[in-house]
Amino acid sequence: MRRASYHHGNLRRALLDAALDLIAAVGPGGFTLREAARSAGVTHTAPYRHFASRQDLLAAVAEEGFRALHGAMTRALAAAGADPLGRLQGLGLAYVRHAVEHPSHFRVMFGPEVADKTAYPGLREAGQATLGLLHDTVRDCQHAGVVRAGDPDGMAVALWSLVHGLADLLVDGQVEGGTRWSARTTATARDVMATIVAGLAPR
Repeated sequence: MRRASYHHGNLRRALLDAALDLIAAVGPGGFTLREAARSAGVTHTAPYRHFASRQDLLAAVAEEGFRALHGAMTRALAAAGADPLGRLQGLGLAYVRHAVEHPSHFRVMFGPEVADKTAYPGLREAGQATLGLLHDTVRDCQHAGVVRAGDPDGMAVALWSLVHGLADLLVDGQVEGGTRWSARTTATARDVMATIVAGLAPR
């Protein structure tokens, strides 16, 4: 386990790193705020300068994860250029890759520990902005005539469900070659995205 440490006033970062280590070791619900403090090398009262509870700490982990995912998906859109289907496929690949490469973030982003995001405006905004990229890209594909007509929000949720399902299976090691991003997992994700795109094609 990577041990976080508190140096030069970077307490918040040290606690986030400690939480990520503990999530990897025992899961999001398997540790206390006191244990996060111990892992960060600070007193058990120090975390309260930034986090009132373990849930507050986990919410910060989730927000960080969504913001990083948003960045990865935005870069995927830019790399795909003007091709609407390429942009849609790029989003799906970026989503799956981020989950595989950041499993501790991923588990908290969509886990029950912070299921009610309304109590955390920053987290809620980050999540909505990230998933908004998918909704907007589905609409762009419809306007280009490469995705069939219909409720774009419903299609985006369906697409998200399928992509998220693959990400979840890989993170949990349920698909051979999962738990790390490689040529094999890339090929699997591309195959899944091709199947999804084919299913959304105009009839």
